Amino acid sequence: MKITINTIICLLFSTYLFAQTNNLIDDVNDEYNKIINCYSRLENDTLVMGNSFIERRFKCNNGDIITIDIINKKTGKKIRVNNDKNPDFNIKNLRSKPEGSSYSSTVVKATPIIPSYLSNEIVTKYEGIEVKRIFKIFPSSMGIACEYYLKKVSENLQLSSTDIALEQITIENMSWNLETVEFIDKTDNHNTYVKKETTKPNGTIKHVGNLMYVSSLTDHSGLYFLKESPCSNSQINYPGYDFISKSKKEAVTINSVGLGVTANDLVLNEWVKTYSYVVGVHDSEELGKKIALRSYQVNNRILKPDRDEMIMVNTWGDRNRDTKLNEKFILDELKKAHKFGFTHYQIDDGWQQGLSKNSGYKGQRQWDSWSLEDWMPNKERFPNGFKNILALADSLDIKIGLWFHPTNENDYANWEQDADIVLNLYEKYGIKNFKIDGVKLPSKMADINLSRFFDKILISTKYDIVFNLDVTADNRYGYHYNNHLGNIFLENRYTDWQTYYPYKTLRNIWMLSHYMPPQKIQLQFLNKWRKAEVYGDEDLFAPANYSFDYTFAITMPAQPLAWFEVTGLPDDALTSIELFKQYKSINSKLHSTKIFPIGNEPNGKTFTGFQFINSNTEGYILVFRELNNVNNFNMSSLLSPNTYVKFQKIFGDGSDFSVTTDYEGKIPISLDKPNSFCLYKYVVE
Repeated sequence: MKITINTIICLLFSTYLFAQTNNLIDDVNDEYNKIINCYSRLENDTLVMGNSFIERRFKCNNGDIITIDIINKKTGKKIRVNNDKNPDFNIKNLRSKPEGSSYSSTVVKATPIIPSYLSNEIVTKYEGIEVKRIFKIFPSSMGIACEYYLKKVSENLQLSSTDIALEQITIENMSWNLETVEFIDKTDNHNTYVKKETTKPNGTIKHVGNLMYVSSLTDHSGLYFLKESPCSNSQINYPGYDFISKSKKEAVTINSVGLGVTANDLVLNEWVKTYSYVVGVHDSEELGKKIALRSYQVNNRILKPDRDEMIMVNTWGDRNRDTKLNEKFILDELKKAHKFGFTHYQIDDGWQQGLSKNSGYKGQRQWDSWSLEDWMPNKERFPNGFKNILALADSLDIKIGLWFHPTNENDYANWEQDADIVLNLYEKYGIKNFKIDGVKLPSKMADINLSRFFDKILISTKYDIVFNLDVTADNRYGYHYNNHLGNIFLENRYTDWQTYYPYKTLRNIWMLSHYMPPQKIQLQFLNKWRKAEVYGDEDLFAPANYSFDYTFAITMPAQPLAWFEVTGLPDDALTSIELFKQYKSINSKLHSTKIFPIGNEPNGKTFTGFQFINSNTEGYILVFRELNNVNNFNMSSLLSPNTYVKFQKIFGDGSDFSVTTDYEGKIPISLDKPNSFCLYKYVVE
């Protein structure tokens, strides 16, 4: 009897915690744009900053600040920090100067892409170098970001990537769980983009990954650290790890490592922006950790339906490269794209006068260096320029996008001319979408100049441009760096080489959506009929074994990318027009939610899906039955346990149903055939 009572108590407590975590969505939504609730104040030698979710207190220490504690204001949990006399930021063999430090606080007004936030600036002087920290507090964020700027004031400064320890947090060693998440891009060569490692503090451990969760095993409290940089192996001056934990009997110390600079990267008497870090709070529950991180990430870029929502066509997926590109082809494509309801048409590599190394034509090739003349519309393929193409596109309500490769020669020294080229295309033709390809970041100067390129374009166009940032090769921005620019072009997959498998695409977005908003990713669906013979008759997971609807449904949590020539689709594809129209009528509602994965990790043979959480009481679920013989399945969800929920079918293969979730929050899913899906709207009653 005692065991039964204890079990019931545990279940009731877990249900309470789950409901409390779910309420976070409503709280986060309610606080969005409430800048009045962000604060920063200096009280004697104590600096306090926070919002409705988090408060962080520091000992000022003459500008060389030392964290005192970090409070989760929703749970009331306070994590005491015992850094002793060790500042949060320190440079090996250098001490701060007591004179010359400064503190200021100001509200930064919203732009069309970044919401308003409270900016707290602290400048600290050291021998030979000055450090500026800008703490950014968004009203709805459970984390506080810190941008770091370094200024060299002595030519004799010596500094390596491992000389700097930052965001140092020493906390009582009371059974912590350390979860580090590594992210992988260069997707031409990889097909798993997330690797998670869980450890317990033990001596000195070096951790690899942009994200670390520190979770208490005893009292539902925790911290997260997000390194806003390229993926680990693509970082500039990478020391080989991103965090280091050092544990002793009485405490564990977490240090973030790597700003992406050495002394040689710094410019005398000029501020140089480095990688940024975010420190946030969570309740140690799985959903709570997801919401805490996402509450910060949604502030990286405001998603506006008329600017950021898209079903974009890009013909490169059919592997004809630029050999078909000409005015007539594009005009025919636009008419067919309109029939399907696609919203954007991007002309990839080949529209320009200069041939790239990927061209299907013979001739002089460019890649790392381009001239102004290279970026004129190709005279042979487009003798009328884009005049007729733009006129037809405008009449069909389709937006035209272009491919662009900045000149990366000499660390993007030609950045200003490249920016002017893009601005000219914007002003002359009204082009607002640019796929940015060929990026390489071998040095900090390349990083600085490429940022100048983007900044000039955004400011000059009043943030009207959307960049599609290719992460398929080389050292690029990855998933957590410069997310304000647009969305992420995730992968190149082709039926020609048997690299496109729908379940692998589903797996990739499912895994990423644990840790980043999937609606900020462009996700491909291909012409499933094309090159079917390459896969043969015995490949159970060949694209031909899935409906066109199903392959498109996989992309719904993201921004769908039609990676094919629309004129090459067979008549069988016309049956999907209805689904495309239904999706367009709801896509902005889906993408205004917090989207997380549910069910099992896709492997081609399981039940899986996504939950779109709009509030504590309503949202959507998108469920997939992969290739299996099970019609009914209890799927894990992010709904509270023992809760009555009504599910209304929006589109797909399922039916309306109502159910009370079980003690784990699972729901019964019924789909009558393999490789099927359904989107439901749900309401909690």
